[in-house]
Amino acid sequence: MKQFRLKCHLHLKYFDWPDESAMGMDTRKKNNKNASFREPHDYKSDRPLLDSLFSGEIDYLIRMIRMREIYAIELLLEPVGLTLSAWYPLAVLRVEDGMSQRELGSRLNLKDAAIGKAIDALERAGLVVRKKDATDRRKALVCLTKEGKTISEAVAGMRDQFQAVVVKDFSEIEKATFRDLLERSYQNIGDFITSSLDKKRD
Repeated sequence: MKQFRLKCHLHLKYFDWPDESAMGMDTRKKNNKNASFREPHDYKSDRPLLDSLFSGEIDYLIRMIRMREIYAIELLLEPVGLTLSAWYPLAVLRVEDGMSQRELGSRLNLKDAAIGKAIDALERAGLVVRKKDATDRRKALVCLTKEGKTISEAVAGMRDQFQAVVVKDFSEIEKATFRDLLERSYQNIGDFITSSLDKKRD
């Protein structure tokens, strides 16, 4: 069975991906302290989780969970002037600082052009710098600055906080089962896409 690997070029209009207002410090907030916080999807917390039309339907549940996830992460990141698009790049660089642009893009399933613009934005925000690889001068490594390291640690704490919220009141067995089911669902969808693409090629 072919290993499924989805290469996606994200265009999240709510986060202006991949420009600097989304990837690094929000320049509008930086230049205007009174700039209003953008609510992704205009999500309202007083809305019911489910429309009765879709009650119990998995695809709808996934969509609604994703909407709440986006909103919650944006609320966590707002105090440090970041948006969702910085969430995972900073997480990767915090653990594996000093990787190439292509390596970072591969880890995040982003095309070269998209990750390049993302790194440019983080660099302009003062969170990363590009350094020549000592073993290969043709390769530039993406490295966190002192400020970037500080921010990445703060974001790591936010990620821990959010993940704890997601499984609040779950037992350890339920947490393990939940992760397993999510991973299996991810693989199932990947297998479906791979199979569908193979059929199109035949």
